Amino acid sequence: MGSVRVVVSIGTSGSRMKISSILSAAGCLVVGETDNGTGALRLIQSLQPDVAVIDIDSPAGLSAAKMLEEDGQIGLVLIGTHPRREHRNEVVSGQILKPVNDTALLTAVDFAVAGQVRLRKMADEVAKLKNTLGTRVLVEKAKGILMENLGIQEGEAYRRIQQQSMNKRVSLKRIAEAIVTAHEFR
Repeated sequence: MGSVRVVVSIGTSGSRMKISSILSAAGCLVVGETDNGTGALRLIQSLQPDVAVIDIDSPAGLSAAKMLEEDGQIGLVLIGTHPRREHRNEVVSGQILKPVNDTALLTAVDFAVAGQVRLRKMADEVAKLKNTLGTRVLVEKAKGILMENLGIQEGEAYRRIQQQSMNKRVSLKRIAEAIVTAHEFR
């Protein structure tokens, strides 16, 4: 679990020290500690940790957890005296009931990290798909322009775009953009 950056927001100093020491002993880097949700939000914004462990019974803890859940940019482990059903989505890896069990805490942090890795991979994949789709749309538009202006078939238009891409050593997208831009200036 080494090099996982964690912010700990626990209402009481004794519990906060216990949680931090469990995490540190497991190889986590506790980058910030606070006793309330507002402080947790400030620490998270400035320190950009991987996971936040938040006491939802502490002042502003529940509202901070809700804000962080909506944002979805950080793994969350919630600690509270009563189970809360509204915190069961993909962002929260677990809610632990007080008193905190070492194994439950470390397991929840592991799941939070794994969940964030999975979300980042999905976001990267979505970005790649959007880029691929954007390239296809541009290439189709460029092919249409070449077919219309040069009176050639679709296959020949695509081959010319490919050839220019190879000759100029630039992407198909850049060649297609150039064709579309040149056509728009006419």
